[in-house]
Amino acid sequence: MSCAEMQPLSSADAARALRLSPALFALYLLSMPLYCLARLSGQQALIGPSTAFTAVGLFSFSLAHCIETRGIRRSSLMLLASFAVALTTEYLGSTYGLIFGNYDYTDNLGPKALGKVPVIIPMAWFMMLYPAWSIADLLVARRRDARRNTAAQPLVSSAAHIFVAALAMTAWDLSLDPRMVADGNWVWRDGGAYFGIPLSNYAGWFITSALIYSAWRGIERLLSQPPKTERVAQTAPDSGRSPLDFRLLPAWAYVATWLGESLANAVFWGGPAVAAAVFVGMGLFGGPALWIMLRASRCAPQPA
Repeated sequence: MSCAEMQPLSSADAARALRLSPALFALYLLSMPLYCLARLSGQQALIGPSTAFTAVGLFSFSLAHCIETRGIRRSSLMLLASFAVALTTEYLGSTYGLIFGNYDYTDNLGPKALGKVPVIIPMAWFMMLYPAWSIADLLVARRRDARRNTAAQPLVSSAAHIFVAALAMTAWDLSLDPRMVADGNWVWRDGGAYFGIPLSNYAGWFITSALIYSAWRGIERLLSQPPKTERVAQTAPDSGRSPLDFRLLPAWAYVATWLGESLANAVFWGGPAVAAAVFVGMGLFGGPALWIMLRASRCAPQPA
């Protein structure tokens, strides 16, 4: 994608940068070294709260950015859809061994919905679903442009976006599941090939993510045209001064999670083997997105 194809932020978009999500994004970034300090200092009592702080920071950022760019009505429906689909698939998995495999939640994560799934679990899906959605938008933008004038373009674009986003979301679980199992938050009854986790779990993640993203597409079509914050790969950061364009913050959250959890696995959690799997798996999406965003930051905005 050339610099000539990019456009500067509108004044309305620039004004959004003063809203809450940039501060929550900074809070999420801050939570990572705080967790590391808790681990390095051996303060076991602080590890749980610091982990919760990270999760709350990412969830709050994702929801705030979604509201600021898509509106409360659309964001509420997106959150509700992700909660409903995730709760359904998680219940089927933890009760009947369907979709993900045979597993049980312990009591570590608090109250349970339907007696099986901790309430925090279907809520937590949203915190990375949204950044992965933004990563996919970056990665499929050029192919979408190439098919712009074809009759099948909208359908192909939506399918590609859902497919890539679901893969990017699933890649995150290469880090999440080994850590949560090690912390005693859930137990796989039969073990599995990936550090004691069955490969069916990752098929379940992909299916669940794809169902949620399909619902999101339906919500966008039902309410209006896609929000103008989409196709962020085609717009340069305002005045070219910084790659931290407001619209790109969710993609940056994915990149920060990729690099942060790769390092944390190497030092604290699963060890070098898990760290390598996370670095490669999430890097298939975070790496190209990082290159696109850094390249965009070097392009001066075009005159209006």
